[in-house]
Amino acid sequence: MNITIRKATIEDKEFITTAIIEAEKSGSDIISYCKIFSISEAEFREILSNILDEDFEGQELCISGYLIAEVDGERAATMGGWLEKESGMTSSMIKSNLLMHFMDRNKLLDAAPNLKLMNEIDFHRDENSLQIEISYTVDKFRGLGLYGKLVNERVRLKLESGKTFEKIQGIVLKNNNSPVNALTKLGFVKAKEKTCTNNDILNLLPTNTKILYEKYINN
Repeated sequence: MNITIRKATIEDKEFITTAIIEAEKSGSDIISYCKIFSISEAEFREILSNILDEDFEGQELCISGYLIAEVDGERAATMGGWLEKESGMTSSMIKSNLLMHFMDRNKLLDAAPNLKLMNEIDFHRDENSLQIEISYTVDKFRGLGLYGKLVNERVRLKLESGKTFEKIQGIVLKNNNSPVNALTKLGFVKAKEKTCTNNDILNLLPTNTKILYEKYINN
């Protein structure tokens, strides 16, 4: 079995689109973007395709921010990542601007209450920390340690590029056991946990709790 890891290209767009949607579902049938903005999965796929074509770095909806793990030449897993505020803008601001550009204005206005609710369990990402976001492994390739290999390669490439940072952060839904277990095995620790007490959040997400995990790279 030959495992290789490479940077994503435009040819990987469909695989990354699937990864983002499956990560959003987190083992459920809920795609948070669809629920927040009252759009269908097909509409979200079109918007996501347009955003990915922009390839705007510094947030999770960016093709060049992904690594692809292949097993014997077949796409097996992927993971997104970026250095927070490397361009001077926060990842949330970049993503918000992209959504505002490609989303119907009325959908954005109608989503205001949902976005306010989501804000209750959002985390501040530390500037100049390496973010890992949107991980996905094809079912038949689970158990090969691909998550850990992708994290390690992400760190190696960033350091090799001359960037200096001390910490890696990853935000996951509490019910998503796979990345929770993988992060724990890699030495990440739970830094913060946020729970929304308004049960309406469960119409938007498969759980009401998010966890911020961190790891210092010298540990």
